[in-house]
Amino acid sequence: MKRRIVVMMGGPSGEHEVSLASGRQVARALHGLGHEVAALVVGRDGAWSRLPVEALPALAPSVQDPGRTAVDREQMPVGVALLAGVDAVFLAFHGKFGEDGGIQGLLQTLGVPYTGSGPLASGLAMHKAKAKELYQFHGLQVPRSVTVERQGWRTDPIRTVARVLETVGLPLVVKPNQGGSSIGATPVAVAAEVSPALELAFGQDDLVLVEERLRGTELTCAVLEEPDGALTTLPVVEIKSRHDAFFDFDEKYRGADAVEIVPARIPDEVAAACQAVAKTAHRALLCEGFSRTDLFWTPRGPVVLETNTIPGLTPQSLLPRAAQAAGIPFPDLMERLVELAILRAERQAQ
Repeated sequence: MKRRIVVMMGGPSGEHEVSLASGRQVARALHGLGHEVAALVVGRDGAWSRLPVEALPALAPSVQDPGRTAVDREQMPVGVALLAGVDAVFLAFHGKFGEDGGIQGLLQTLGVPYTGSGPLASGLAMHKAKAKELYQFHGLQVPRSVTVERQGWRTDPIRTVARVLETVGLPLVVKPNQGGSSIGATPVAVAAEVSPALELAFGQDDLVLVEERLRGTELTCAVLEEPDGALTTLPVVEIKSRHDAFFDFDEKYRGADAVEIVPARIPDEVAAACQAVAKTAHRALLCEGFSRTDLFWTPRGPVVLETNTIPGLTPQSLLPRAAQAAGIPFPDLMERLVELAILRAERQAQ
């Protein structure tokens, strides 16, 4: 059935261009299936604009400023009006704006079907520290960690660093509590590197998460929801750095030095355990539609890092590659997510 679909992308976040790259691929795929597709781009200045698919430029994702500019209130009615008459919205946002539950709440209030998780799950998954608490409640292992607030860091940086080292130990990873694409995240090997890493992370968020740096096999596993609510897992993907490097922004989007292997080179029982963990994480956060959980396989078993409610959808992204390995072409995957969104909205309306 031909659908009228709007792909929303952009937004005032550090992942603005990553979102545009994902959104362009989604829009082109759905357009190629014969749907009536338009792009609704939220600029970094807060302006909303509706563009035809062919007007979306090809670009390589790059790191942007944190994007603390609030969305212009005057533009909100304009954006809402641009949604008139659509059958569904495909959300291709990444980062605080669009992936944290705000846009989901707006669309739900308007009664517009949208892809992916709802406001609560989106907010929980974006808040890494709270997500970790839920993982543990549901029996999943997580890294040792501690959170650092900006005010505490400014008031007593020496004591803060001491607390980090005592609680987490070296080596460790410093990252913004909310955000993705490894923007603002830094691996730390020696104590002298902790302070600069915290400063970098505070450039993205007022709350910073410090975790032990895990050693083992880095993996990720995507979950897809079926129309009846059952969950299906895609093949586990292995992320292998050629030089034991940290899987940062360049590794994820520019293929600088990492190899992503699908299916992962792990025993069947390990793959099954990782897929079970991904399902548990999906349910623990109340995710819907799809998700992708990142984890490490360590000597103590699977250890969960985080769950992405809107995984990257660029040509290099992990979810499309896992789906392809499972025999699901990218356009079919996108259409499946749209149909799930419409089905959910119909159920909620009953």
